[in-house]
Amino acid sequence: MASKREIVFEIVVGRLWVLLILVALVGGLALASVVWAAPEKRPSQSPLAWMAMMPGSYYLTDDTHDGNEALVACAAGYHMAALWEIWDVSNMTYNTSLGYQIVGGDQGDGPPTDVGGWVRTGSIANTGTGAPGTNNCGSYTQEDGAMGGTVVSLPNNWSAPTSTIGVWEAGIKNCDSFQPVWCVRGPLRGYLPLILRNY
Repeated sequence: MASKREIVFEIVVGRLWVLLILVALVGGLALASVVWAAPEKRPSQSPLAWMAMMPGSYYLTDDTHDGNEALVACAAGYHMAALWEIWDVSNMTYNTSLGYQIVGGDQGDGPPTDVGGWVRTGSIANTGTGAPGTNNCGSYTQEDGAMGGTVVSLPNNWSAPTSTIGVWEAGIKNCDSFQPVWCVRGPLRGYLPLILRNY
C-alpha cells in the first residue's frame, strides 16, 4: 500500500502583514471618497436664447416738407436722420416700399442719387444761411424763407463731387422750401428661445 503524503501550508500572519492590509484598505477608502466627492462633469451650459438681428434701414421720403415739418415726416418706427446715422449705409438697407423711387431709373433696391433731403446736423439750433452742417432751420422748427437748413444727397457724378462729406453732397435750402426728408431706423434685435434636447 502506498503511503499518503500530506502537504500542509502554514500561513503565518505577522504584524507586518496586518499593517499592510490595513494600509491597503484605508488607501482604497480614501481613493474611493475622492472619486465619489468629485463634481459630476456636465456639458458646458448653452445660452437660453440666441439673438436675431435685422440691419438698420433708411429711406428718403417720397413726399416733401418744409423745414418746420421735417421732424415729423418719417413713418412709424423711423425718425429724421442725422447725417452721422446714415453717413455709412453699407450695413443698412434702403426701404424701397417707403422711400423715394426714380421712375424708370437705374435705382434698383438702393437709394436715389442727386435727390437732396433734409438731414439733422448734430449742431446747435441755427437759423443762418451759411455753410451746410451748421444751418438747420433752428433745429427744424422754423419755416422762414430767410433761414437755411442742410440737405444732403448721394452724388450721381462720381468723378467730381462738389461739396462732399464721405460720399454725401451737402447744400443749403431755404426753410420754407419743400424737400424730401432722410429717415432712419436702427437695427432690430429679437431674442429667440433656444430649445435643448438631451439624447
